[in-house]
Amino acid sequence: MSLRPSGFVALPGGQRTGFDHADTYLDRSGSRLYVAHTAMNVVDVLDCRSNSYLRSLPDLPGVAGVLIDRGSDRLFTSDRGAARVSVFRCSDETLLAQVPVGPRPNGLAFDTRRGHLYCFNLGEPPGTGSTASVVAVDACHVVATIPLPGRPRWAVFDPSSDRVFVAIQIPAILLAIDASTFRESHRIEVGAEGPHGLALVGRRLFCAADGGELVVIDNSLPIGGHAVTRLPLRGSPDVIVHDAPRRRLYVAIGAPGLITVFDTEGLEELQTVETEVGAHTIGWDPVTARLYAFAPQRGGALVFEEAG
Repeated sequence: MSLRPSGFVALPGGQRTGFDHADTYLDRSGSRLYVAHTAMNVVDVLDCRSNSYLRSLPDLPGVAGVLIDRGSDRLFTSDRGAARVSVFRCSDETLLAQVPVGPRPNGLAFDTRRGHLYCFNLGEPPGTGSTASVVAVDACHVVATIPLPGRPRWAVFDPSSDRVFVAIQIPAILLAIDASTFRESHRIEVGAEGPHGLALVGRRLFCAADGGELVVIDNSLPIGGHAVTRLPLRGSPDVIVHDAPRRRLYVAIGAPGLITVFDTEGLEELQTVETEVGAHTIGWDPVTARLYAFAPQRGGALVFEEAG
């Protein structure tokens, strides 16, 4: 199987508008992809079956993070310009709540056991006084604020260890937070400059680092973790997405503008395709096997399909 270009979806705002995180909602009527169109202060909604723009969720200043929890039918956004998170019912896109959090909220992770949303705040200025705000989603308020040792980036919740992992730029670590106590559990040294994108695949953490490496970390021990292997990248990465059925990991590299595909079992590179300079945001639809790379210069989504 390999990626091949298959189309382009133009989005409002046109050329030279920036994007951030994206996630996919799986529905019987067809998948919808939600992407933070940060420059436009909206989340754009795409129909993955027809490869078309549907609409935008408005009034989300500086929106950065987008996270969907299918079990609770929730769509979460981090609205960086308003220091808040927004909570939607994803099936009908109804706005349910907006909760104030720390300065410049960014990455998101969701504790599915307790219904807690972790919002990782960059601080003001970014990297100063960084925190994580823990939001009880049903009650719509912050139940804990956790100090962080540096600027946070991507984060994931691991139900098997009951921990939230967040990539910290400096020091170059993955910070583990005990979801039952909201306290730091341990730190994992990444050994590469600028941990950024993060994905959980079974008992392994895949961390894409600014230093040009995809670091694969064994997280099978209750506390700790060590690098299994290090795979080279062709630049500084950002967003990574996991396709579980096909055992693929897609890594977006904004400069020079690439997507590199890795086998998560064989731990090897399978393919690299060209996108556009600055295209650091990608989204994946497992139903149509389409990968979307959001291209700020062209103002839309480059569409790729798994074929073969």
